Amino acid sequence: MSTSGIARFTWVIWPWMNWVVPAFVCLHGLLGNGGWESLVLIPASVVLVPGTALLGALPRFLLRRRGYASAPLPMVPLLFVVWWGWICVGAAMPGTTDSAPLPSILNALAGERLPSAIETGLMIVGAVAATLSWVAVLTIALVLVRQGRTGTAAAGPHRASVIVAWAAAFVVPLAIVASCVVGVGLHSTAQDANGDTFSVAQARDGAARLELDRKRYEATQQALSEVRARVSPMDWTGAEARASSSRGCPWVTAAADCYALTARFVQAASASPDFAAIADSLSASGWDVGDAVTDEWGAVELEARSPDGVSVRVRYSKGESGQRFVNVTATSPSWWGSSYDVRLDTFEIDAEQSYAAEDFPRL
Repeated sequence: MSTSGIARFTWVIWPWMNWVVPAFVCLHGLLGNGGWESLVLIPASVVLVPGTALLGALPRFLLRRRGYASAPLPMVPLLFVVWWGWICVGAAMPGTTDSAPLPSILNALAGERLPSAIETGLMIVGAVAATLSWVAVLTIALVLVRQGRTGTAAAGPHRASVIVAWAAAFVVPLAIVASCVVGVGLHSTAQDANGDTFSVAQARDGAARLELDRKRYEATQQALSEVRARVSPMDWTGAEARASSSRGCPWVTAAADCYALTARFVQAASASPDFAAIADSLSASGWDVGDAVTDEWGAVELEARSPDGVSVRVRYSKGESGQRFVNVTATSPSWWGSSYDVRLDTFEIDAEQSYAAEDFPRL
């Protein structure tokens, strides 16, 4: 195809792309990955698609009134960025649900191993690049109209302009594919807090997973006990423990589950704990300790992280009746796996039972 050919080709497909691209963005959920966002986009498409198509046609309309029969070459790469950018937004958009998001079209094509961070990045970059490129296209059209130029694209364009035009047509989608390839590679080599990749974690049998979860539970509770002992040696109640979904695993995807363990105790207190002494003692034991802060409700909080990566928060607050409480909560590091597969039998924990600082519900 000659230089004038790519300009004419772009001119011909321009009206079609004005409708096809926004229709794809609004109706992509019909391909099987639609979530709550599709409940908004699909009904709104009756307004969004025609409205976007008219905006996309505005620069072409202005040029056509001046007699243009092909796209000005400076516009060609910008138009391809507009079209590919919005296609990228629709293809990278995951389906929002009450639980885990549904894999995006790109994620499904990549075997559901595309990190969510890559999806979000592609959506943001695609939307920003497409919007800025459309503004540039409209600006060029207005400038050419005001200059009174008529006819087709100028003859004898610079070779660099031709290369840029072709690059926008083919390099942009190749860059999207490359991002997916890189993303899949990042996920396949990403390690959780145990140093395991997702495939290694998935290969464990049920017995091995159960034993590992028990050890992780014990480690989380022991870290919590260290902090509880520095607050008070006795009378800890309200014991809770559970596994929950986490986003803490590196390069997590919509199809790769990640979980963490949380444990909690509460104690009725007559006075505020000595947060300075607690912080100094934990620091001396190798903990990473932050500063005690007071929130807008007057509660005092101290956060610390154990050498094993367990985060513990100590919160001293007053109830509506004036009763004072100390809540101590631990959150473990994150590991590959589904929280639904974790069997801790914590439903049998008696919240009224009193525990010493070094004790906790055993599994």
